[in-house]
Amino acid sequence: MPRKDNQKATKTKRSASAPKKRATKRPLLFTPKRLCAAACIATLLICLPIAGSFIPDLSGRGEYQFGPDDVTVTSIPAWVPEDIVTQVFERSGLGPAESLLDEQVTEKIAAAFYTHPWVATVHSVKKRFPTQVTVDVTFRVPAALISGVDGYYPVDGEGVLLPPRDFSGDAVSRYPIVEHIASVPFGALGEQWGDPAVTGAAALAALLQQEQSDGRSWWEHLELEAIVAPSRVTIDEESDELEFALKTTGGSLIQWGRGPNTQHPGELTVAQKLERLQEYRTDYGGFDDAHGPYEIDIRPWHGIGRSRLAQRPAARH
Repeated sequence: MPRKDNQKATKTKRSASAPKKRATKRPLLFTPKRLCAAACIATLLICLPIAGSFIPDLSGRGEYQFGPDDVTVTSIPAWVPEDIVTQVFERSGLGPAESLLDEQVTEKIAAAFYTHPWVATVHSVKKRFPTQVTVDVTFRVPAALISGVDGYYPVDGEGVLLPPRDFSGDAVSRYPIVEHIASVPFGALGEQWGDPAVTGAAALAALLQQEQSDGRSWWEHLELEAIVAPSRVTIDEESDELEFALKTTGGSLIQWGRGPNTQHPGELTVAQKLERLQEYRTDYGGFDDAHGPYEIDIRPWHGIGRSRLAQRPAARH
């Protein structure tokens, strides 16, 4: 029979034997493929700057240069000067040989157009080869001429000052005249005039010049000559609360009231006012006759008022 001491020794020997070692795995970062890729990237980063010095500069070559004649502007209206692109280049300091390879050239062109007083919005600037640049913009629309002490100042429907030099003498007969403006422009060309009376009158002029189904505007239909602004307007007044009058070609004065953008609760709507003017023309055959001129008040809710203008105080506005 075996001795117990031998069994114990055998168990002790087996338990003391060293455990088997597990196979260690190398980190995935140091696989041959990854090491090769990293070496290639490092080589490119070192060589690219050096190689760039050997690439010829093509920006000065003629086929990559453009000037004002190579810029196309979409939909230039008749009232905008034909040399608008040349003006943009001259005003912004752009040269006659800009490069299409300039990475910032589209931003430069967009900024140059945006700062021109005739441009309201720049939508896009696209370049393509051969040398061609296309600019998509929205131009301002002239609405009225402000009568000043030294001439007429054109403005758009928001009262933004437009370049007077671009308006010929016959513009006086084509656009509404705004009278009784005592201020001078506070802003530069392409900026708002800064007078609430100009802002309100410009909005009214833009409304009355909207083309109707027959191709004529309300201004033409009603045979109007000028918009009369209120006197003694302060800079902090709201343009929508000012009241305006319309002068006809025969000298009659139509009391229009507040501008088209007003939210005053007691004011007739634009549609109601135009309907009353049509009604008056139908009833009387026009705003002027041999017994006129008249003062015609379309503001009261109860109906149209009419009186001889010669019997009214001379300075009403």
